[in-house]
Amino acid sequence: MMEIKRLPLEGLKNTRDFAGFPTEDGRHIKPHRLIRSGELFGAAQSDLTYLMENIHLKKILDFRTTKEREEHPDPVLSDVINLHLPVLDEKALGVTREGQDGDMMEQLVSYLESPDFSAENYMAGIYEQIILGEKAHKCYGRMFDELLSQEEGAVLWHCTAGKDRAGIASILILSALEVPKEIIEADYFRVNALLKEDNERLCDDMEKRLDMQGIRQGLMAMFSVHKEYLDCIYRVIENKYTDMDNYLDEVLGLNKDKRKMLKDLYLEA
Repeated sequence: MMEIKRLPLEGLKNTRDFAGFPTEDGRHIKPHRLIRSGELFGAAQSDLTYLMENIHLKKILDFRTTKEREEHPDPVLSDVINLHLPVLDEKALGVTREGQDGDMMEQLVSYLESPDFSAENYMAGIYEQIILGEKAHKCYGRMFDELLSQEEGAVLWHCTAGKDRAGIASILILSALEVPKEIIEADYFRVNALLKEDNERLCDDMEKRLDMQGIRQGLMAMFSVHKEYLDCIYRVIENKYTDMDNYLDEVLGLNKDKRKMLKDLYLEA
């Protein structure tokens, strides 16, 4: 199994280049073309310089809500296009690692106090909303259009933590390029190690803010990714659309010809 590495950045802990990922036809993803990340707000200037000068960043796809963008705006980068593709609205985002501002604390407390609440089932429900939602269909379809129009330089996509909305985007892109499923899964789960320290600190902070003990397990289930969430993606797609190929084609508009174009743009021998 290949090692999934993060870029050598100072503060952006969940920013990764898909360079070298193998595909079923024997090719590999080109370096400095496909970059997944968490939000860029507050990034060190050295990190931004690296992305622009070393990675040749040309386009950013931001899957966050309008509120998230307003509260933590991406830095304005010279000659870099930044597109807003909100996969979920504020209400649907709910309480997750990527949506946990002050307005949601009361809702979070009510969830965690309920003996019937399952953080894993809650997150799987959000994933199902994304896979089936028309808003997400439009945004992920636009994502592929933007990838197809970018003949050179890097495209970076992100949400807040870079694990759910950006994680699903990564699964769709890698599936379209026919990267083996075990590599797709390894990339998906890599976020847990990369954000472990941040998530532990976030749990400590929220336990203090909420003045509640015994909630860490539920919080970590919402702040990390699990097999149940990944299985939900494939199960919902298979139940509704037969398989990933049909989902990419019929729902996101990535037909056979466009997939060939995508591979030719982003793969090399």
